[in-house]
Amino acid sequence: ELQRKFKQAKMMSMKWIDAMQYIHFVQLVSFIMLLTYAAMIDLRTRTIPDHIPMIIILIGLIDMEPVSAVLGLILVPLPYFIMALLKENSIGGGDIKLMGACGFYLGLQVGYVASILGLLFAIIIYLAYSVIGSKKMTKSIPLAPYLGAGCLIAPFIVS
Repeated sequence: ELQRKFKQAKMMSMKWIDAMQYIHFVQLVSFIMLLTYAAMIDLRTRTIPDHIPMIIILIGLIDMEPVSAVLGLILVPLPYFIMALLKENSIGGGDIKLMGACGFYLGLQVGYVASILGLLFAIIIYLAYSVIGSKKMTKSIPLAPYLGAGCLIAPFIVS
């Protein structure tokens, strides 16, 4: 009898693990799709709709680490916010909100690495464009594609 109950409990835990793996997969695919969507809209319109960071926060609620998530939400976008305050038209509010949501989803440590990577990507592409095109970019560059790339690569670097 005890062996049968143990076997049942083991099977139920295996089903739970399978369900959580499926949920994490759906969560990751959703995150990738949202970052891609944000990048496409930012490239076209130079804006990031508010619903994108909100949905990222919602999917980040699944199996989150509360302290790291809240610190990521507050501290990861802080340098962007400070820059926006110091220099007008330097960083858009959508970029700030996007990085706050990504900080929540990824956590503080991965969020900072994602932010640094994304900005490095933007700088490298900007410099390459300047050298190859031998001219300076006069209009703002959309950051969402670069920040999104950083957010997708950072978890592999930190883990």
